Amino acid sequence: MEDPSHQHISTSALAKQLGIPSQQVFATLKDYGWIRKLEDGWSLTNKGEFEGGEYVHSKRYGRYIVWPNELSMHPLFRAMEDNQTITSRLLGKPYGLTPRQVNRLLAELGWIKHGFQGWELTLLGEKYGGTQLESDQGGSFYVVWPAAVAEEALLCRQLACAAQTENHSAGSEADLFADNNTFTSMDGHQHSSELLMQVCQWLYLAGFTHACKRQLPCSEELYADFYLPVQQLYLECWSGQETSAELRGRMRRKECYKANSLAVIDIEKADFEDLDERLTRQFRKLGIKVY
Repeated sequence: MEDPSHQHISTSALAKQLGIPSQQVFATLKDYGWIRKLEDGWSLTNKGEFEGGEYVHSKRYGRYIVWPNELSMHPLFRAMEDNQTITSRLLGKPYGLTPRQVNRLLAELGWIKHGFQGWELTLLGEKYGGTQLESDQGGSFYVVWPAAVAEEALLCRQLACAAQTENHSAGSEADLFADNNTFTSMDGHQHSSELLMQVCQWLYLAGFTHACKRQLPCSEELYADFYLPVQQLYLECWSGQETSAELRGRMRRKECYKANSLAVIDIEKADFEDLDERLTRQFRKLGIKVY
C-alpha cells in the first residue's frame, strides 16, 4: 500500500502552501467543524473525514492529520487567501516597532487586552475585524487582523506617533535634554526632556500606574523622576549632562534610597536607544511582569 503521507500534506504544510498562519488554519478548520481539539492534539470529525482528512502515525510526531494535496483549492481556503490577515509583527515593521510595542498600542486603543493566557480580543477589536487565535506552542492567545486594518487612520496615527518617539535619533542631544522644551507623553504628563517623556510613555503603555516628580519618604525635599506605588519602585533618569548641583542632588537621593532600602532603577542616556528592551530586562530582574 502506498504511504498516504506521499499523497497528502499536514495542516501546517497546507498553511505554508496557502501563505496563512498555521494557527489560523487550525482555528478555521475547528470553526467549520472539520476537526476538534483534544487534550493531546486534534481529532477529525465526520465532516473532516468527508473532506479527505486522514491520520498518519509518526515515531517522531505521533498521530497527526493530513489532507489531500488539492485541498488548497477548496472554496474555504480560497476565501481565506482572499482575506489575508496581518499580525502585530507585520503591523509594526514599517514603523520599526516590535510586536510587544504594537500590542501595547492596540491595547491602549481598547482593541485588545492582556489576559491570563495572553492578548485577548475585545468587542471593539471585533468591530475592526480582529480574530482571536491560540498558539500551538503553549496555548497562548494572540490576535490577527485583516490586512486592511493597516490603513485605518486611527491606528496609523497611533503607530506613527509611537515610532516618532521610539525611534528618535539619540544624536540630537540639545533637543533631547533641553530644559526650555516641553514634551507631552501619551497620558498627558508634561516633561522637560524627551527621555523623561519616553519613560513615562513606556510606563503608561506597559500598564504601570506611576507618579511623576514624587517626593522621597525623607525629611529633605528630594524628588524622584517616577514612582510606581504598586511595585514600590522608583525610577531616575540621567542625561549625562547634569550640572554639579544636579549631581549633588543625585548623590543625596542615592543615599536616601540606600538608607531606606528603597528599590530604584537608574536609566542612563545609553538606555534611550533601546528603552523597551532595557527597561523590560530591568523590571524582570526585580520579579516584575512586563507584557
